[in-house]
Amino acid sequence: MDRGRLTYAIGAAVLLSGCGMLASCKVLTVEEDRAIRARQGGALDAPGYVAGMWDDKALPAFRAAAVPLDTLASAIAQDVDRAGGTFGRRAGEGSAWTFVLEGAGRVVSVDSTSRRGQVMVALPNWPSGQSARFQIGPVVEGSAVRDALPFVTFDDFADQLVFADVGRALTARALAGVRPVAAGLRPGQTVRFVGIANIRYANAPLIVTPISLKVGRAG
Repeated sequence: MDRGRLTYAIGAAVLLSGCGMLASCKVLTVEEDRAIRARQGGALDAPGYVAGMWDDKALPAFRAAAVPLDTLASAIAQDVDRAGGTFGRRAGEGSAWTFVLEGAGRVVSVDSTSRRGQVMVALPNWPSGQSARFQIGPVVEGSAVRDALPFVTFDDFADQLVFADVGRALTARALAGVRPVAAGLRPGQTVRFVGIANIRYANAPLIVTPISLKVGRAG
């Protein structure tokens, strides 16, 4: 066999072998991958991890980082990056600033029946002049609760999937404590809150994931 035919034969054999290998491969869904990692002992029990540190570490961290609403509103109106450097934190350069804020506002509307439940709250002197959207879930945007905790970082976990699981578990734990209160709110009531928001610029719509909600007077 001459060299050209030999090269062709080898190439064909490699191609057929590769096709056989591809045919035997399976593209895994996220759920299947997570199940495999669990069987191999590489998965983290995210809800258990969160339950173990929520009361002793997470809640004290939120309380320590909480900024009065009036103080934060004034600082953000002047310079959001300076406000972030003083009162907030962010995952990296170019990311939104994460703030823990506490204060009171007037309930405008409540939707506790949809998957993306929300309470619209009018806040005094907020830079955008819009009502804040308090997410009560169960489906929410973003991972503000995780972002607010300096001791929960990507490098501490096996991969992005595990890190995302932890973020969802933290949000679920926060919302479990506020959904019953939120469902009972009525327009016109004053609600006191501690919540977390990711903010990029002063006039951005304010989307808050609440940690605490209580009916009460603003003063």
